Amino acid sequence: MTSNLLIFDLDETLVHATTEQLSRPADFEYAPYFVYKRPFLLELLIAAKPLYDFAVWSSSSREYVDAVVEEIFAGFDVKFSWAVERCIQRVDAQSNGYVYIKDLRRVQSHGYPVERITILDDSPEKIARQPRNHVKVKPYYGLEGDQELLAIAEELMVRSKR
Repeated sequence: MTSNLLIFDLDETLVHATTEQLSRPADFEYAPYFVYKRPFLLELLIAAKPLYDFAVWSSSSREYVDAVVEEIFAGFDVKFSWAVERCIQRVDAQSNGYVYIKDLRRVQSHGYPVERITILDDSPEKIARQPRNHVKVKPYYGLEGDQELLAIAEELMVRSKR
């Protein structure tokens, strides 16, 4: 049986990176950024590990993604880690800027059918091609009392049984 795959976005989903330090020390730095891990990140990873294989897909640079993955997934197997170069760049008609699409069909080459993939992301426009696979995460901006990942862990338990 094929495993379930859980793909994590990074910025504002699992971490908050800012050039201005918050009122507390950063969990780590990636110059020029102070990076703050979202509360209950480790608990989420521990809860999801028996049910999912892990991957990362961010619209950030390759160097940044590698550095953050090394910090927050230490001790966990990550099947692949993708950065902006694996996204599809499209013009956003509303903002006239760019949006980076994460088309989950690209993941099938790793042996995961789309119906067995779940992606955690704070940006629904990035996963608009497969909205049923998306677990929307409220954006994280460094708030210490944030409990979003506890609720996400519960939702993932239910999804893994489908």
